[in-house]
Amino acid sequence: MQSTAQSIKQHLIDTQPGFDLVLLQLPERAPLKPSNTPVIDALPRIIIRQMLSLKASATIIERAEQAAQSLDLQSIAYLPTDSLLNCGVSRTKASAIQSVAHCQKTEPERIANWASMTSEALVSDVTKLKGIGSWTASILAMFHFAHENLFPIQDSSLRKAISQLKDQDVYIIPERATPYRSYLACYLWDMLDQARR
Repeated sequence: MQSTAQSIKQHLIDTQPGFDLVLLQLPERAPLKPSNTPVIDALPRIIIRQMLSLKASATIIERAEQAAQSLDLQSIAYLPTDSLLNCGVSRTKASAIQSVAHCQKTEPERIANWASMTSEALVSDVTKLKGIGSWTASILAMFHFAHENLFPIQDSSLRKAISQLKDQDVYIIPERATPYRSYLACYLWDMLDQARR
């Protein structure tokens, strides 16, 4: 049976006591769907977004896209280091982006195989690329390949959300949300976003 937004939300209500009051205030999230964007385009954007606000990362990505276009490059991943730095990308992130480009050029079949991997195998293989950590790999798995059962506990926002709920005697236990841990993470992010408005 295919999961629906309602059945996923109900599962989270059933497995996370007290979280229902938060969930009822948040719009339903549609089930995750695999992206048609090539990995060579998606992964550099995820790398850039790490630890930055949406506004700041959008500005940097826009600059990088314009730079790639002016150099007639197919992807921002192929920008030289200096160009990435001039767009506002940190040296560490520029190095990680170039490791993605190198992998695409030298091992395209490796990247092609990611689509059929389990979450654990995917995260393990992606993090073997220089400069890419488990957060970036988890975000790729969740939002690019639509893996539904990942909870990137190393994410500082998720830890903050869990801590805030704990202060209200709501104890989030990600393991209980299986097979929908990714949606639990998404709703926790949504909760924080709503509080900022």
